[in-house]
Amino acid sequence: MRRMKAAFMGLVAGISCLTAAAQYTEADIYAYIERYQEPAINKMYEYKIPASITIAQGIFESACGMSHLATDGNNHFGIKCHKEWTGDTILIDDDELQECFRKYATVEESFNDHSLFLKTRPRYSALFDLDVMDYAGWANGLKAAGYATNPEYATRLIRLIETYHIARLDTIYQERLANGYFKNYPNVQPPVTAKEPAKPAAQSAPTNDDSRITPEPAKPHKPHKPAKQNPQDTPPAPTKPNPATPNGSAKTTEPAPTPSQTTTPAPKPEENAADEVAARDEKPTALTVFSALDGEYPRADYPFTDRAVYANNRTLFVIAQKGDTYAKIARDVQDKEARLKKYNDATGNAKLKVGQVVYIEKKNNSGKEPYYKVINSESLLYISQKTAISLKKLCKYNNIPATEKLKKDRMLKLKK
Repeated sequence: MRRMKAAFMGLVAGISCLTAAAQYTEADIYAYIERYQEPAINKMYEYKIPASITIAQGIFESACGMSHLATDGNNHFGIKCHKEWTGDTILIDDDELQECFRKYATVEESFNDHSLFLKTRPRYSALFDLDVMDYAGWANGLKAAGYATNPEYATRLIRLIETYHIARLDTIYQERLANGYFKNYPNVQPPVTAKEPAKPAAQSAPTNDDSRITPEPAKPHKPHKPAKQNPQDTPPAPTKPNPATPNGSAKTTEPAPTPSQTTTPAPKPEENAADEVAARDEKPTALTVFSALDGEYPRADYPFTDRAVYANNRTLFVIAQKGDTYAKIARDVQDKEARLKKYNDATGNAKLKVGQVVYIEKKNNSGKEPYYKVINSESLLYISQKTAISLKKLCKYNNIPATEKLKKDRMLKLKK
C-alpha cells in the first residue's frame, strides 16, 4: 500500500535511534511473521496473549531474529535470568556489562517461556483482563507494567502491528477457535505451513529491562508481502476496456475481462446472483453510491483478508455485502474504521449499500484520462469513487466545492 514504504522508513528510523546495531529490512519483518506466526497463534490459544503482540515483541526485541541473544541463545523476547531461572544462561552487555539472560535449546522454548513469563508474574496480571483482540491495550499495558524501559515501546509495537497487518493473526486465531481447529490441541496442523525465511546475519537486538529477542536462522525464501507494481509490468486486459470501467490495476493477479457498454457479467451461482441484483436494486441514485459487481474489475492479490479484493485505477477496494459496515470491513482487512471512512470520503454514521465500492487504501491523485464527461446527475463524490481519484484533488483541479451540482456532459479535469 502507498503508506507502507513511508511508515516502514519511519519505523526503521525510530529503531535506529534506539540502537544503530539493530538494523533489519522490511523483507526480514515479513519473513519473521511468516516463520513464527503458528507458534504465536498457538500461544494465543493456550495463554490468551494476542498473537500480534507476541510477534511484534519478537520482531522488536530480537531485531527480526538477528540479535546475538537470539542467534546464540534462542532468546527472542530478551527475558533476563531473574532469581527463579535454573536453566542455561548467556551473558550479554545490556543496561550493564555481562548481564545474565535466559538461554533456550530451541526458539519454541523461548515462545513458551515468554507466555509463561507474562502469565505468572503478578505485575502483568491486569493484561489478562483485556480483550484478547485489543492489541493496543496490550501494548500500552506491557509498557505500563515495565516490560521495557524505552518510552516509545508501546507506540512502536502498535506501529509494527498496524504497518504490517500483524493483527490478521489474531483474526486467524478467532476463526480457528470458531471452527473447532483447536479441539485436538496440541495435535493440530495449520492449513498452510509457513515458508522458511531468508537466513539473517547476526546483529545486536534492542534492549529493555525484562526482554530481548532473536529468531533462529532459516532457509532462504521470498517473503510474502503486498507491493505496488509498475503499471508497465502488467499486460493489458485482452478485451477492449469500457470507458465507464477503468482498466486493470498493476496489482492484479487474475485480470478479468472488462465488460463493454452493452454486455453484462457472466451469470453467478444462485446465492450470489441474489446479492448482485440487490446491489443494483439498493443503489438509490447515481448521485451518492458507486457500486460494482464481481467481474467488472480485475481481482487483486491482497494477502491480509479472505474477502475478494479488486483494483480500480491502481487502488484496491472490496464490494460491500449484506450486513457490512465500515467497522466490519475494517476488521476484515486489518485496518481502522476511521481510516477506511477517510479513504472513501465517508462522514458521520455513513451506511453501506449492498454492492457499494469501499476502497481499502488511499485513492489516486489523478486519473488515467485527462478528462471525465459527467453522465446524468453524478456528484463529485460519486465520480471520485468511480474513478478512484481523491475527492479533494477533483475539487482542486476543477476549482469547485465538493457539493457542486454537476450538469450532464460537463467535462471535469482528472489531472493537473
